[in-house]
Amino acid sequence: MKPWTDLFLTLPLPEHWLRIVLFVTFGLHLLFVLLMLGTAMIGLYFFLHAWLLGEPGQQSWNGKVVASHLGLKSLAVVLGVGPLLVIQVYYSEAFFTATGLFGYAWLAVIPLLIVAFLSIDAFGHKLGTRPRAHLLFGVLGLAALLTVPAIFTGALSLMERPDLWSGVGSRGLAADGGHVAHWLFRYLHVLGAAMVFGGAFHLFFSSRNNPERAARLGRWILVAALFQVVVGIPLLASVAAPLSPAALAAVTVGVAAVMALIWGFRAQEPEASQPQGPLSAVRLLVLLPVIFAAMLATRQWVQDGALGGVRAEALSARARQAVLLSAHQPQALAAFKAKLHTVYDNGKTIYEGSCQPCHGENGTGNGATARRLLVPAEDLSALRIDRTYAHKILLLGVPGSAMPYFTVFDRRKLESLLDELDSRFSMLAAPVAKSPVGGEARQAWNTTCATCHGQEGEVSAFGKTLQPAPPDLTRLALEPARGLTIITEGYPGTVMQPYRNLPEQVRTDLAALSGQLRKR
Repeated sequence: MKPWTDLFLTLPLPEHWLRIVLFVTFGLHLLFVLLMLGTAMIGLYFFLHAWLLGEPGQQSWNGKVVASHLGLKSLAVVLGVGPLLVIQVYYSEAFFTATGLFGYAWLAVIPLLIVAFLSIDAFGHKLGTRPRAHLLFGVLGLAALLTVPAIFTGALSLMERPDLWSGVGSRGLAADGGHVAHWLFRYLHVLGAAMVFGGAFHLFFSSRNNPERAARLGRWILVAALFQVVVGIPLLASVAAPLSPAALAAVTVGVAAVMALIWGFRAQEPEASQPQGPLSAVRLLVLLPVIFAAMLATRQWVQDGALGGVRAEALSARARQAVLLSAHQPQALAAFKAKLHTVYDNGKTIYEGSCQPCHGENGTGNGATARRLLVPAEDLSALRIDRTYAHKILLLGVPGSAMPYFTVFDRRKLESLLDELDSRFSMLAAPVAKSPVGGEARQAWNTTCATCHGQEGEVSAFGKTLQPAPPDLTRLALEPARGLTIITEGYPGTVMQPYRNLPEQVRTDLAALSGQLRKR
């Protein structure tokens, strides 16, 4: 197996270390995402609670809650880069397929986050001074923010279901109702987790010395934990692949911790005025790391189980490809080493290394890489061009085409290349002899061709705005046969369109006329 056969399947770290990095980076990102979402929901909920019940004094605390959103969102966004990079390396085929199918929504993440962050910042600014305006910004910001995890959970859930990729690609998300249900439960589970962890964060940092607020947040966490249980049951049932023993063990630990959390908060409910008692809400928060780790482990084991076959097949395909390519490896390495020792100090070597791949050995534009070009390589054997103009083209290239600039070569080497081009193709020869041109062709030139080429063959002001621009026909001429081909068929990749509707004699005369405009 050769790692150079497939860049995306080459891992920067051993596989087990990469999975650990994914677990840690995704865990940190998810933690701050949950805190950010939970903070936004708590801020809006308690703002409405204080406003509707006429408790303006509570808005000061609500403002402090919303103010913490700034730091949480910054960490959530920054920490999201790591797991995305690891996932696209470790599960390249699944990641790029799912995000491609989800591209229409994936691109909406950035504007949604901009709207959400600006709106929530406006919502938290001088909270309570203008309740209706603050409510509008709060609802708008939270709605935009809650759309983002819907997109991410949709992409991740689709990534884990390779059997649905072709159906979703052809029929859309309605291809499988089971996937949509799983997506919905997964999204709701994230929202429930955000409510739990957001409530716990503010219970610990914002309300430890305020029994009333602690009691309210305790009830918030209790309801959110119950919601997690209700949503978690159908979520587990909707997982596409059977749960591995490791995943089942993680689920069992997580469920036990959640139930202990619910029991603890429910048991301390009558003593809400004494939050520092034996069953203090703050002390119950030690269960949250267990719940969080169990949730993360379950997610990763489910993902590994769903995508293990896809990755194994990709590695197997890479191994088969490596076997096929290995037979050509000695020849390719020999050619590569030969190129490394090639000195580009004469026209022949420069042409073979830099020009021939596109223009071909005979200069007709049929080189090995020519078929990949949007603007075809020119037929050098049909060019009749003055030396100064040819030197300018070699030096500056032709913007808008694949013809590069050769400033890497000094004047002596370019002159040697020009000598080689002239020796091979008579490219620097005198223009073709003049022949009579009919009036109809001259009229067609003046009314149509001159728009880009100018009346006398110089490039017009409009022609200079094009990329690639037309050549200066006062310094470059084409063999009549080549000119007739271009006039008849056009020049792909440029604005030169086909004029096959003109009479053949007019096209022949135009080809002759264009070749007679060269003045030097």
